[in-house]
Amino acid sequence: TAPPSKEELFCLYVFNKQTLAEIGSEYGLRTKEVQKYFDEVVLPAKKHTPRPVALCVDATFFGSFGVIVFRDQKDKENLWWSFCDEEWTFFYERGKTILRDLGYTFTSVTADGLPGLPKVFNGIPFQYCHFHAKKNITKYLTKNPKTDAGVALLALMNTIHFHTEDSFKITLRGWCERYQPFLGEKTNHPGGTWSYTHARLKSALRSMSRMIPYLFTYQQEKTVFVPRTTNTLEGHFRHLKVRVTVHCGISVERKKKLIEAVLLNSSAQYQKEMRKS
Repeated sequence: TAPPSKEELFCLYVFNKQTLAEIGSEYGLRTKEVQKYFDEVVLPAKKHTPRPVALCVDATFFGSFGVIVFRDQKDKENLWWSFCDEEWTFFYERGKTILRDLGYTFTSVTADGLPGLPKVFNGIPFQYCHFHAKKNITKYLTKNPKTDAGVALLALMNTIHFHTEDSFKITLRGWCERYQPFLGEKTNHPGGTWSYTHARLKSALRSMSRMIPYLFTYQQEKTVFVPRTTNTLEGHFRHLKVRVTVHCGISVERKKKLIEAVLLNSSAQYQKEMRKS
């Protein structure tokens, strides 16, 4: 039997979660030799089939760097990605432009709450991911609020999928009327200064109010499918982090190559290209 090619060894490393030492031991190679093979592997270029897509976009981080990914919700294919040091809207602008220039059209975009994203995708039905919306509100209220007002507001956010935009607004308005005196409570400080006693609760309310225009797009668009969460990416990111964690301690450049291989693997074309190599 012919020994595995360096591309096949690379696939064992990335997808079978075998370490360099395990691969070297199995095939009689020194660890440094296996590492050299992997550095020589050239990943195939991403191939595109332009089409209308319901787009999910998000970023995830691996310590000192992150990766922003545009993914087709229906076909579960990663269409574009970019490594970054911080999550900025210009990366999303660039990804949108590149895919449009390739011939893709966007029937909708589902994203997290990064400020400025609705403007980047202006003119396209934009959905704020419900998972991220709940996470954002929990950041202010915690999972176990200590006040009745906090409990009620968190319950409203956690049951958002049962609401229409109108019913959500009516319920939120009722909450505001009920707890207005509580929200207005102030704490006096030495020196004559003061602050709102329930500042985090007020921040949660402001954040929720800003989200409303983008929370129910999935209900309003009758002719196109609009995902209400970016769960397709969240699950993919968890899978990606498992792959990276197995090989902790590798250099940043090798880590990026591993990540890129996993991102490419969402295309059937990738495995075909690697088998031909």
